Amino acid sequence: MKNEEIKNYVEKVINEKIEFLLNRIDGFQSSVFKDIEKLKDMDELAKFTLPAEFAGKDEEEEGAADIKILNEYVRTISTAANQLMLIGAIIEGINRFCDRAALFLLRDDKLVGWRGKGFSGENGQISDEELKRIFFSLSANTVLKSVIETKKNYQGDPLSKPDDFLIYNRLGGGKPKRIFVLPFFVKGKPQAVIYTDSLSGAPIKGKSIEILATVGELSLDLLPIRQKLLAKIKTQEFIEEPEAEPKPYVPADEMEKTSAPVRDNDPERYARVIINDIILYNKKVVEDGIKNKNLYEVLKETLLQAKELYMRRSSDMRYFEEQMVKLLAKGDRSALKGYKFEVFN
Repeated sequence: MKNEEIKNYVEKVINEKIEFLLNRIDGFQSSVFKDIEKLKDMDELAKFTLPAEFAGKDEEEEGAADIKILNEYVRTISTAANQLMLIGAIIEGINRFCDRAALFLLRDDKLVGWRGKGFSGENGQISDEELKRIFFSLSANTVLKSVIETKKNYQGDPLSKPDDFLIYNRLGGGKPKRIFVLPFFVKGKPQAVIYTDSLSGAPIKGKSIEILATVGELSLDLLPIRQKLLAKIKTQEFIEEPEAEPKPYVPADEMEKTSAPVRDNDPERYARVIINDIILYNKKVVEDGIKNKNLYEVLKETLLQAKELYMRRSSDMRYFEEQMVKLLAKGDRSALKGYKFEVFN
């Protein structure tokens, strides 16, 4: 059906529902307090049958598949345990609706490649991993710069700005057929750009991409709060220790002679808390990493950040590495293949 026919049909449905509503209101007005159960009849307002010619079988199946993908990735993004997993889920989900997808992070006067999906590394293209070494100066007049400045999406011809050729030279694979670029907001400010394209000429599904980007923005804003709440609720089950047996009374003047001073900043306990937080937020990843003997590989960034955090309080890596093996790898040191132990043997 043509757009005009669709428009007329929708208007007809709306008008019928308005008329139905007005009639129902008149009918219920005098008896609403006596028989309020009748209001359930107004559910009919939401019911109408879509004509078969509006959506062919193939379109119907394709639409259902898109909704299924959206549902899957909305759940994955909104429940991501950390920023790396969240950004990864956004780009992976978006790539289901285009040929290639990338996120460029705004840093000072340039946009730096952060995550890519769909870059094959073949036929002149860079690979997903190589995207992290790509950057574009904001002094260049590209569509990437434009969406940051205007805070508006762009969808259309790949050469909309004079310096857009720089993008395709660095990404490789030749000039795409179409592109869709949108700003990515963090706490209301554009802090990154999501770039998508179609090399094959297949359509870029902009609406689905926008939905995933918006869910990603909201989830990223809420991530710190969610992590703190989860930590308060669950971390205790990992770090709680059995209650100590009562100790005999020791006179205050004998305390120094009989026991070492209590340390509030206990590096062993601190290491245990950090490692248990990693387990808490990455349960599935940890389980798979132990099983596949690639725990360090799949959690490399997280572990390096955790190590840096630990070293702010203690330079003794023995406790941190002990807890990595004991708790994170469940005693299986081989699951941490690739990690360079400094102390623990």
